[in-house]
Amino acid sequence: MTQTDLKERLSEVVGSKYQVLYRLGGGGMSQVFLARHQFHGGLFAIKVLAEHLASDPNIVSRFEREARMTASLANHPNIVSVFDIGEGNGLYYIVMQFVEGEDLGSYLRRNGRLSLADAANVIAQATEALSCAEARRIVHRDLKPGNMLLDETGRIKLLDFGISRIADISEGLTRAGESVGTPYYMSPEQIQGEPCDTRSDLYSLGIVFFELLTGKRPFDSESATGVLVAHLNTPAPSLLDYDPQLPPGCDAIVQKLIAKLPEDRFQTTADLLGVLTAYGASTAPGSLRPLVDTGVREAIERTHAMPLKAAVSSPGTSITAPAPVQDRAPDPVETPATIEPPRRSSSGLWLAIAGVVVLLLLLVGGFMYFSHPKPTVEEVKQTPTLPNLFSDPHGRMLLVPAGDFRFGSAEDQSQRNVSLPAFYVDETEISNAQYRQFCEATGHAPPQSPDYATHPDYPVVNVSYEEAAAYAAWAGRRLPTEEEWEKAARGTDDRTFPWGNAPWTDGVPDHLEAVTSEPLRRSAVGAYNMAGNVWEWTASNYTPTPEDNAGMKRLLKGQSFSADWRTIKGGSFGSGSHEEFAIARHRGLPVDARSIWIGFRCVRSATQGNP
Repeated sequence: MTQTDLKERLSEVVGSKYQVLYRLGGGGMSQVFLARHQFHGGLFAIKVLAEHLASDPNIVSRFEREARMTASLANHPNIVSVFDIGEGNGLYYIVMQFVEGEDLGSYLRRNGRLSLADAANVIAQATEALSCAEARRIVHRDLKPGNMLLDETGRIKLLDFGISRIADISEGLTRAGESVGTPYYMSPEQIQGEPCDTRSDLYSLGIVFFELLTGKRPFDSESATGVLVAHLNTPAPSLLDYDPQLPPGCDAIVQKLIAKLPEDRFQTTADLLGVLTAYGASTAPGSLRPLVDTGVREAIERTHAMPLKAAVSSPGTSITAPAPVQDRAPDPVETPATIEPPRRSSSGLWLAIAGVVVLLLLLVGGFMYFSHPKPTVEEVKQTPTLPNLFSDPHGRMLLVPAGDFRFGSAEDQSQRNVSLPAFYVDETEISNAQYRQFCEATGHAPPQSPDYATHPDYPVVNVSYEEAAAYAAWAGRRLPTEEEWEKAARGTDDRTFPWGNAPWTDGVPDHLEAVTSEPLRRSAVGAYNMAGNVWEWTASNYTPTPEDNAGMKRLLKGQSFSADWRTIKGGSFGSGSHEEFAIARHRGLPVDARSIWIGFRCVRSATQGNP
């Protein structure tokens, strides 16, 4: 079947909702088309399973299951979202987020190897995506530059989570000498057909890291079999053999990633992220920019020039020759060859009665509509559609949607409903590396912290409320109120701890960790470490009790301290009790007090400019 035939068949299936515009690419397993939503004009990518695979029910079942699995990872900024799956006309398809950009494999072929900073940024972004998958026990299984998309903002997005497993049950479909999967990036346990977990993906990511830094793959051969054998038996070469100028520490990271045995690798994505950020790698969008295919760009520009109603056309209509606008295609059943005069029937009376009833309902509805208060223009302006992620040079922030939630503690009967407008919260605590930028830019003195110089990925501590507020203002943010902090931690399901209702009693660390540690204990909106690690300053006032004042005097050995106190939230590993991790728990400190167990994160109003 030609690509034109496939496009026309797909148009027949999805034409009521999407107009199929342009073939984006594809291979032996699938073809991908650019499509436009008929009503709101949004652009999507539709992946169609190859026809020779669609005849196997086992493969189709796996294809649909993998699509549902990827859909569960939707809204992560480093993962291409899946919005819909369907079938018809003998075709099975997935509707995905369209990313205007270029895959990393194509970028490397054009530009050659990357700088250390750019390569580390790509790997850190990919690790963020794998962290989301790891939390759901999802293994990608086919990490390679071709499955890593670079968008126009410099963000890396992974696609095809688990899709490679379709090939695992496809028998007799590969040509002689070919290997199922992508041999250059497969882990030893995947090659041997053993169970795979996150460590397998980290192995593949290590191969990619090696290639980004050297322009070569560590294991290469004229045959797929030779590559697979090398993965199993051949020691990995050193990065320094290709470029002696690379830091030995970087080579150590790559060697640990591509160790033959899973137990010798990084065990979690958090372990890898901690090391990468300690060396200064950022998970924010980087400096790389894609070369967008001119054909795709021209197709998009022509599409934007078309009125939306023009998208309702006959199957297979080309965007270069839009069909005439029509509200509804005629139904052959309702279009007889000859038009006859209308016939009277016994149902006419009932139709007349039904018409009267409908008219009465419309009158009542109209009265209710016009008598009900309408939202003002300002109220409408205050309810925009907001992206789930806001990112700038100071870090990533997550959307906390507007609405009600339960604030406070049910135990002391202080719990109540609170309604808040939408806002953004920092994905992590402010790190030493972020605070260092603030100090260098403003001349503020660095904090007296034992980890400030040695662990840039740890949360900054030993900062007063006033210093935290100064950082927030410099970054275009502010400190959260206690209510905002709780909603970002709890969401709307009234959970006890940020990760749910089960207390954290086993394996609780007794020391600070990286701000991206403990990915399985993220909050309701996905924020890291809202319980554990450090207490966090909020902007809410706190009224100290006599015991609080006495305790502060003992701590400061009689030194004076401010009478202005603020609430702190979240508990820390230094508290000695998991009960401090409860979302509703709070304490207070004077605004000029400092502690090695107190840090902060920021928020930003959703109406503050255009996120």
